[in-house]
Amino acid sequence: MSSKLNSEFNYRYQVIGETPWEKLHQLKNFHQGRVRAEKLEEIAHMKYKAKLMELQTLKDSKALPHIILNLQAEIMEIESFQQTEKESFELNRHEISILEKLMKELYEILEPTRLCHENGTPYSDDEMWEANAANEFTVTIGKEIQAEILAVGRPSPAKLRNAMSNPYTFHALQQVGLIPQEAVMLEGNADPLKIEVRVAPSMVSVSNAKEDLIKN
Repeated sequence: MSSKLNSEFNYRYQVIGETPWEKLHQLKNFHQGRVRAEKLEEIAHMKYKAKLMELQTLKDSKALPHIILNLQAEIMEIESFQQTEKESFELNRHEISILEKLMKELYEILEPTRLCHENGTPYSDDEMWEANAANEFTVTIGKEIQAEILAVGRPSPAKLRNAMSNPYTFHALQQVGLIPQEAVMLEGNADPLKIEVRVAPSMVSVSNAKEDLIKN
């Protein structure tokens, strides 16, 4: 029995991506795979047609019976799957329409946030995905910490350590109360001969962090 790879609900809510740019990136990957699968329908039809033409050629040339029988068996085997394949390709086309609808919805949200290079050229989707990486990471860690607080009353040391991986995430989580305001980030010295742990400079603002990420 044929079945879709994913339902609209799964594509909309369960696909990896806590932020719209990440979600778009993942949906585009799914869409690429579904479009490639759609091409297989034409390929399967061409191969089937070629088998029929080959069979007719063998019959016209009075080929040995066992050669004709082997080819007829191959054709019968192909035909036994054709109904299932037809259903699968139809479901695949439906998935493509779902993905295109969801991507259109995301583009309407995302286009106002698209950055531009210094020469005015808009960032590509891949460049925006790169620029969004810290944002995606921050929301992901934030939700994981929130889930731990709801489940056991406090975040785990491992998740807090993840939040300390960069100042942008640490600062953003402080802003919503998931990390205490009085908490500080520690850092080492760039000089390997100066073994020390010190408080990192004051957290940059979200806007400054964004500018930093874009420049890098």
